[in-house]
Amino acid sequence: MIQVGSILNVCDKTGVSLVKCIKVIGPFKKRIASVGDVILVSVKHINPKKFKKMKLFKRKRFMKGTIHRGLVIRSKVYYRRSNNVFIKFNENSIVLVNKRIVPISNRIYGPVLVELCRKWPSLGCITRYMI
Repeated sequence: MIQVGSILNVCDKTGVSLVKCIKVIGPFKKRIASVGDVILVSVKHINPKKFKKMKLFKRKRFMKGTIHRGLVIRSKVYYRRSNNVFIKFNENSIVLVNKRIVPISNRIYGPVLVELCRKWPSLGCITRYMI
């Protein structure tokens, strides 16, 4: 369960490592996000090794304090599948996306649920591990 003020890991190739949730995007008065929801985040920490390799115009886009949309792909809370199997991850992770829910980067690190890859095929194209 991710709510306003939660600190999340970013598991893509953008160079951003930590973000903070500002708002849960969804229906009226939705306060808690789970796997598959879109949230509004602010950049809190940048990974300098990955950030050095990026081009200058992309570096300005991901500076500390900038606001982006993020798709929650892993959560510490149990996720229930249709066949009554529960899945739990060790961390809360997101992928930075644009308004059309297409990932900004071209690589996702770590596993992604098959249900998310079916819902957004562009997410399934750039991941290696699907559970």
